[in-house]
Amino acid sequence: MPRTMIWLATVIRVAIAPVLVGAAVLLVKSPQSLSDLAVAAGLVLLSAIHVLYWWRPSASRARRAVAALAGMVFINFVLLNLLGLAEPLVWLYPALIAGFGLRMPAAAVGVGLTALAAAAPLALEGSFIHIHPIDPIHPAAALGPSHSVLLSIVLAGLGMTAVRQLIALNADLHATRAELADLAVAGERERLARELHDLLGRTLSLIAVKAELASRLSAKADPSAAAELADVQRLARQAVRDVREAVTGAHAPTVHAELDAAKAALQTAGIAVSVDTSATSIEPAHETTIAWALREAVTNVVKHSGAHTCRIALEAADGSTALDVQDDGRGPVGAGEGTGLEALANHVQALGGTLEIGPSAGRGFRLRVRLGAGAPPRPHVEIAR
Repeated sequence: MPRTMIWLATVIRVAIAPVLVGAAVLLVKSPQSLSDLAVAAGLVLLSAIHVLYWWRPSASRARRAVAALAGMVFINFVLLNLLGLAEPLVWLYPALIAGFGLRMPAAAVGVGLTALAAAAPLALEGSFIHIHPIDPIHPAAALGPSHSVLLSIVLAGLGMTAVRQLIALNADLHATRAELADLAVAGERERLARELHDLLGRTLSLIAVKAELASRLSAKADPSAAAELADVQRLARQAVRDVREAVTGAHAPTVHAELDAAKAALQTAGIAVSVDTSATSIEPAHETTIAWALREAVTNVVKHSGAHTCRIALEAADGSTALDVQDDGRGPVGAGEGTGLEALANHVQALGGTLEIGPSAGRGFRLRVRLGAGAPPRPHVEIAR
């Protein structure tokens, strides 16, 4: 039983107190008969089974419940039928165990049978009392004590069944909450890894290119080497800001900002760039994915392609968005691998779009993303290896 419901088990353990009081009365009264001692011993044994079961109750241990239930049924049968104890409510205690320890429908059957075992003798006794046709039978008396006993035991037993189901539901909720927390942590870790990869990949590539250029210019005593070194410092500071924004989750890329950054990166790497765009406005749901796709594509062009030219085409109309990036470099060798493209493929699939990665029509590499109405009805990803 969960710690938050330990109080319930304590209350149920205390509920056996009347039985122990009855046993004590039988033991101290005078004179004592052998029957009184036997009844007192049976009540003490019944109490012991009850307390032991509810000391550490478990809704998942049916064997303990069956054993306790069998012992209580046997003791009650002896007490009520052989020793003449006139207390049918002792059947309440096995009903509590049946309701809590057994699964449905066994719990309902167990509770029902214990209730009938308690109420049936009272009902038969009442029918014998009112068997004479001359005796008037009051409607309330017709129900007799069997009705209240039956109702009490059924409500108590089924109430424990409800408690069992509540505990199971609560356990499921806790497990689901823990799983969602793990998924949230994994998702945040994936987001941070993706953003750091995308943010730093291109920036560090540009720093490497500019540092190499500054080194060559410095060797020739070219004054423009100082400007290139200043750009290296600016890019390094930008990388620090990007990392800070990625860690705090404040970085939200936009397509137009990425287009400007892509042109600057490609020109810095000595790659001629042409931008063809007819997009006046982009679907907000597509903005982030298209921006990351553009960043990933340009990063790969700068790092891997060895290209001389790169063409970027962006179209957006009627709720659909298409991005096409092509270069004339070495082609898809090694460009279809890596966590960046894999993460991008997952995002495109989640939006129901298409991602095509592979060789372009001529020499070079091509990345094409289509989202929205222009995409096929089923998500599709093609990555050339």
